[in-house]
Order: sequence, then structure tokens, then C-alpha cells
Amino acid sequence: MDYKKLNFIIQNFFSNTEVLSIDKVNSGLINNTFIVEHLSDGIKSKFILQSLSNVFESHELVNINHKLITDHITERIKNSNFNFDLKRWSVPNLIRCKSNNLFVFPFESNFWRAMIYIDQTLSVEFLEDEEMAYQTGIGLAKFHLICSDLDCSKIESSVKNFHNTKYYIDKYIMILENFNFNKLNRKVDQRLQDLILCLSNHLGIAESLLISLEENSIDYNVIHGDPKLNNFLFDIKYKYVVSLIDLDTVSSGYLLTDLADCIRSICNLAGEDPKNKDNIYFDINSCKYFLKGYLSIIKSQVNYSFEFLPEFIYLIIFELTIRFLTDFLESNRYFRIKYKNHNLFRAEVQYRLLCSFLAQIPNLTHVLNEMGFPSSSTFVSNVQNFI
Repeated sequence: MDYKKLNFIIQNFFSNTEVLSIDKVNSGLINNTFIVEHLSDGIKSKFILQSLSNVFESHELVNINHKLITDHITERIKNSNFNFDLKRWSVPNLIRCKSNNLFVFPFESNFWRAMIYIDQTLSVEFLEDEEMAYQTGIGLAKFHLICSDLDCSKIESSVKNFHNTKYYIDKYIMILENFNFNKLNRKVDQRLQDLILCLSNHLGIAESLLISLEENSIDYNVIHGDPKLNNFLFDIKYKYVVSLIDLDTVSSGYLLTDLADCIRSICNLAGEDPKNKDNIYFDINSCKYFLKGYLSIIKSQVNYSFEFLPEFIYLIIFELTIRFLTDFLESNRYFRIKYKNHNLFRAEVQYRLLCSFLAQIPNLTHVLNEMGFPSSSTFVSNVQNFI
């Protein structure tokens, strides 16, 4: 997208504005996002401009959910003692389009929206230290706590089958059966075959875990859906969490799914795109400090089968592995890539993280026991077969 077109789109959201700079945000895997600095009515400020991906069921639904959650958070902060620690919490409110009074502007087969820029914050790709892990736990707990009285039935999922691990397994198997391996060069084919063989050992245990967890009737709540580390905004000076952004995946689901996905993200200290995938490991220390932070806010209200956290972490890493791999097999339709085999590499990274996590399960079990939560001895014994 060139500067002239972006400037035209911006003029439809703001009147009397002069664009000073446009910077692309490269961390997102789905939407195209820009930080825009402008002079509006003579006042310099920034805002977020974003082109929504076509992976969503409905662009209108995405924004309906987004406004529902930001309105709820805004009202809760205003009318309660939520900010009990006297630290700010901000939300990325949508900005109405001047030309149509909606929250979206259609242009050249794309749908654009604008959001407020939360100032004096930073996002990171990797944890800086244990304190940042602790603060991330506090941030996710605050989000869960402030959304705890929002009726999750009001939120309709904007991505079909999102976090439906059985769906991803079935799709992976179907795509694999029809894939033409002959089109790959020898080196890529070998990498793919090695990963497929490794994953085949996990399909059965993942499916049996899903059945077991369904039988436990864990309550549904409002969840973020994608609480990876770079979706947390930290205060630039004091490094506490100010906001949890990228609300397009907010839906009803298990709170443990959010915890597991956040842990998956922060405990991979090398990141999802490391220079060398041999450096990937699951950092149990970061997990411990994250859980301490989370429970410091919400422990008195934990009533959602916390002992199943190891199973949820296992499933979320496995799920993302096969999602990346399936997207590679489907010629990269979902996740944005920087090179042809990018999603294959991402899948390999997640699988290495999965193997490292399995080796750390006894340590995680010990951490949970110290915090007063038992764990499933059956799961712990079963996964040892994969180490």
C-alpha cells in the first residue's frame, strides 16, 4: 500500500489533518497495522490504522465485539475500584470514520479501521526479566477480572473454529492426505516428512485429552483468545501492563486457554522467529513468575480447574504447531509470511517448544503443587513416553 492511498484512507477518518509519518508494525501475523502521526486541528497526536484480514467471519462482527469489550472495560474502570493498585489501564477504542460514521472504511477490497494510540507504552517480542513475566501475569489477570461480569454469550466468535483443536487436527489430516509432496525440493520435503512423523505420535494423545477435558465441564468465560507477549502494552517507564490489545479474537472460552497461550508465548525466550531453532526451549522460570503475578490478582477467584493447566499448555502448543504446518501445506492462506517456507519453520519452532515443555512437566507440576494446585498424574505419566 503506497503513501498516497494510505493518506486518502486517513482523510476519511479525520478532517483537517496533516499526516506527518506512517510506520508499519511488523509483529502481527494477520492484519496489516500502521502507526500514524498527524496534525489534527493543529494538535499533534498518533493513532493506529489497520487493514482487517479476510480470515474473519465478518468485519462488522469484529468491530461489534471490539466495541462491546472496550465499552465494558471503560465503564468498569469508571464505575468501580478496578484500579486498586493506582496504575492506569487503557483500551484501544475504535475511531468512527468521518465519511460514513461507521468504524470501518472499505477501500479497494479491503476494510480499514482506526483506533486510539495508547501513549507512553511499549510492546516487546521477548521477556526482559522475571519481573516482566510477573507483570504479564498481572496484566492478563486484570483483563480476566474486569471482563468477568460480561456475559460471554453476547460475544460471537469472529474466527470460525478458533481454538477448536479437534477441528485443526481433522483439517490437518485431510490436507495431508491430499498434499502433493512431489512439488517440494528434497531438503524441504525431508524437513516436512520429519515433522509429520514426529507429530503423528501426538495426534492420539491430543484427541484423548480433548475428550477428557470436555468431560470435566470447565466453565466458559470471556477470553482474549490471543494473549501473546507482543499484545501486552507496558508502561514505558515503570514496565507494568497498561493494556491488552488486538481484541479481534475476544470470544467465549476457557480461561485456561488464555493462560496456556500466554505461557506458550512468554516461555519461548527465543521467540517464534528465532535465528536458530536449536535455541528454542521452554523456560520454566518465566512460567513460575507469570503464574505468581496472575495469582496475586485473581487467586481468591480461581475456580476453573487450574490443575489442568499442563494439559492446556500442551494442547495450545500442539494446536499452533499443526496450524502453522497446515497453513504451509495450503500455500500460506492464513498467516502472513516473509518467505516461502516461513510457516514450515514456524511449525518446527513450535514443535521444539512442545518437546522442551514435555521435558519440563515434572518441574511445572512441582510449581503448581507449591501454589496449592494438584495436577493430573495420568497426563504426567503419559507424556513421559514422548521425552
